[in-house]
Amino acid sequence: MKKVRITVIKKGFDEELIAKHMEPDAAKAFKPCGHELGDSFVVGQPVACPEGMCPWAWHDVESFVRIAAFEGKVEHYRPENSWIRCCTDAFRPVTFLIEPVEDS
Repeated sequence: MKKVRITVIKKGFDEELIAKHMEPDAAKAFKPCGHELGDSFVVGQPVACPEGMCPWAWHDVESFVRIAAFEGKVEHYRPENSWIRCCTDAFRPVTFLIEPVEDS
């Protein structure tokens, strides 16, 4: 089983959806996700949510982390055998690059 790196590659904050679907006071106080571009987390064994990663985002990407850890294959992505996945927070989605890490 390989270690897997999860890297934040994109962040969103949909002010239009927030304004339309949240109560006004809550919308004013709502902030972007705390992850920053380039944040990186390495997962080894056991496969578990790394410290500092949003548990909701972890829930959304965990299955792909497991696939990468066991060297699952996917075509046409760069780097090879990587996955691009995002959390399901429609107001402030975060996109992650999930890739196996070579042992050093």
